[in-house]
Amino acid sequence: MMRKRFVVKKREKQLTIDSFKKEKKSAKGVLSKIGKVIGYFFSAILTFVLVCFITGIIVGCVFAIYVSNNIDPTMDESLLVTATGDQTTKIYYYDFTDRANRIGTAVELEDARIYGAENSLWASYDEIPTYLREAFVSIEDERFWTHNGVDWKRTAGAVLEFVFGNSSYGGSTITQQLIKNVTGNNDATIQRKVQEILCALNLEKSKSKEEIIELYLNIVPLSQGCVGVRSAAKTYFGKELSDLTLTECAALASITKFPTKYDPIQNPDKNLERRTTVLWKMYELGKISDEEYNEALAEELVLVDSSSGEQETVDKNKINSWYIDTVFCDVRDDLMEKYNISSEIASNLINSGGLSIYTLMDPKVQSIMEEVYADESTFPENTGGIPAESAMAVVDPETGDLLGVIGSRSEKRGNLVLNYATQTQRAPGSSLKPLSVYAPALEAGLITYGTVYDDTPLWFDENNNPYPHNLPDVYKGLTTINSAVERSVNTVAMKVLEDLTIDVSYDYLKNKLGFEYLIDYAEDKNGNGYTDKGLAALSLGQLNYGVTVRDIAAAYTVFPNGGIYHESNSYLYVYDSEGNLLLSNDNAGEIVFSEQTSYIMTKMLQNVMNNGTGTSVSLRKTVDVAGKTGTAGNDYDRWFVGYTPYYVGSVWYGYSYPKSLSNLSSNPSNKIFDLVMTRLHEEIIAEAAETGESLRSFDDNRPSDIVQVTYCKDSGKLMTDACRLDPRGSRADTGYFTVSTAPTEYCDTHVIVDYDATTNAYAHEYTLPQNIKKVALIRENTRAFPVQIYVEDAQYVYRDLPIDVRPCGWWGEPYFINAIPEGTYVGTTNLKGGRQFNSFSYENYDFSRFEKAETTAPAETTTAPLDTIPPSGDENTVYEDES
Repeated sequence: MMRKRFVVKKREKQLTIDSFKKEKKSAKGVLSKIGKVIGYFFSAILTFVLVCFITGIIVGCVFAIYVSNNIDPTMDESLLVTATGDQTTKIYYYDFTDRANRIGTAVELEDARIYGAENSLWASYDEIPTYLREAFVSIEDERFWTHNGVDWKRTAGAVLEFVFGNSSYGGSTITQQLIKNVTGNNDATIQRKVQEILCALNLEKSKSKEEIIELYLNIVPLSQGCVGVRSAAKTYFGKELSDLTLTECAALASITKFPTKYDPIQNPDKNLERRTTVLWKMYELGKISDEEYNEALAEELVLVDSSSGEQETVDKNKINSWYIDTVFCDVRDDLMEKYNISSEIASNLINSGGLSIYTLMDPKVQSIMEEVYADESTFPENTGGIPAESAMAVVDPETGDLLGVIGSRSEKRGNLVLNYATQTQRAPGSSLKPLSVYAPALEAGLITYGTVYDDTPLWFDENNNPYPHNLPDVYKGLTTINSAVERSVNTVAMKVLEDLTIDVSYDYLKNKLGFEYLIDYAEDKNGNGYTDKGLAALSLGQLNYGVTVRDIAAAYTVFPNGGIYHESNSYLYVYDSEGNLLLSNDNAGEIVFSEQTSYIMTKMLQNVMNNGTGTSVSLRKTVDVAGKTGTAGNDYDRWFVGYTPYYVGSVWYGYSYPKSLSNLSSNPSNKIFDLVMTRLHEEIIAEAAETGESLRSFDDNRPSDIVQVTYCKDSGKLMTDACRLDPRGSRADTGYFTVSTAPTEYCDTHVIVDYDATTNAYAHEYTLPQNIKKVALIRENTRAFPVQIYVEDAQYVYRDLPIDVRPCGWWGEPYFINAIPEGTYVGTTNLKGGRQFNSFSYENYDFSRFEKAETTAPAETTTAPLDTIPPSGDENTVYEDES
């Protein structure tokens, strides 16, 4: 038994050992698997890290390449240095003996000097109180004195906030804000932010903290038109910087985050709230003591009462002319564009940088313009209320130089005030047509001087009202391009534009003639779209915002200058205080139209002056004058743009806030143009009379391939005997063509017909031979209107009458009216009861061969009894075109 029990125990022990071995082996397997899993995991992690590392390197390289190729980490620091100066800027004009070739002597306009010491509001570092410096640093960039241009802690925080959808968290240091204020670039893009960071790092390497804070505090915008702390101290408190209290310093530092929101004048409660935060931050950072903090909190902020005249006037200079204001704005804008600087920095350069600005002004022109505009008799009598405004620009036709400018009819009471000639846009009306329609169509070969279009509506609205209307509101029928330009015919301009296409017209204006601000497409706040690419906008000058007086004058120079366009530059060169060239406008013009197009357009615009809407300009009797009037919108704006061989001028007349001018019987802009231009040419005319030399003429530069051809006004083709039989008299006109576009075909519009001289109507086979005379009517087969309208030449229209169609038996309709489909109308001449010239001589006609024996008038009329028919030769019978 003992042995057996022992064996059992031994077997049990053996089983235990075997189990352990199995468990151990199993555990090793598990551990092995775990090890493999861990190995795989670490391999995956390592691979992921490696991939991230490589990807990071790739992305970093790509980013570095992108930064290298697309981001400029530098800025022109010399502009910062110049902007801090207090040197006098001098302004010159040229006494040209040959303006086109820039031969002349520069003469300083001493009364136009911009004195740096008077204009400079720059405050040096030492002039800025410690309280003021520390107030800005505490609230805007508390680690300013220790970082290297970028506060990486705040930048990281800004990035995280941006990732989580909060873009209001500010991460910019004072150095970065300085760069943003200098460049004026505030785009919310990653590229702009990276560029700002790189520029800040570079700037801190070249400038001390003291220089940076000085620059920043002198160009920071602080609402109320204030730029810099000295300007703000004067505006809000009427004090010098040295006199500011701690509370006032905190108030100014409060503005910069959102200038309008924290403006102490507009929003005193908001400024108080922010001011309290600024003071607490200063206290928290140890910049002020407990006592200073509590006293500042208790101090009431006292602002200057601007309405009482207590506020100081910052600008101590005398009032500059409109021209000097224009030069200032042009130079400022060009500096901003070329050097990527803000308006504030550019203005500082002009005000106190000791620049030399060489203008293109003609003092004689500017003086005469100012004298004319100072005379109240120049303008229509004011019938009460606010008088209408006016503005004018005069440019040189060969160079485009801006010779003179007037920005308002009112007395100029300040500098850089609103200039209606250069800073406001108004719809130009018909004065745009030569630029947008006729010259481009001539250039494209779509029209000639004598091309004929039908002066009738393009369409009718849902109420059957015709569109467009003319001014005066009449439709004359077949009209040549020359006549359409003379009379400013809207329908013809719009039909030519349809043939030219909107895109071609728009491209000329926006990309070739200087109207870069025209609108491709935009939406208002309600999501309604609008554009200047439309028939009315381009053919009638009904642009959404319009053009400036200055720009349309410059655009018109293409006509007297052989098709070459020049911008209307106000200055030629600008040099810095060291004599380095900063800006230059010595640029060649661009060819827009051929010499032939420009010459033909000029001849048509000269006809406007002699026969059309410009006859009130008396200068045309002495000097060659070409030009175009314009009336826009609901008669809100009146324009005249014209030129002589010596000058180009544009004039606008209207109200600041659009108001109808329909009470004016004439165009005030014509008169203003005439007064100024007459004065400008007096010396020229006197000199020519004294020397015996001829005045310049538009024909002096007539291209050699221009020919004069006599043509028919109703077809645009060569005259035939039929054209001379038109009852309105000979239809001959003489126009200007190139050799290749001159008409070669003969008129096929006039049709000779038999006419009953006793009834003054269209004859027929029963008309006695002795009563027949030959006349010519005009063939016109396209008119088809939904309602009847008046068309002046309708009574002279000829149409074939099918043999099976009964002639009209009423004197108030054309003989062919029964061949016109029911519900369609072809126009009628308004004779006030007189007989239509092309009516049928039904008095002795045998209608029995037609199924209907009796003659009936159209549905809307009543057949006239014989005793009411006007006898032949009645005074109401009209043969001549009223025009």
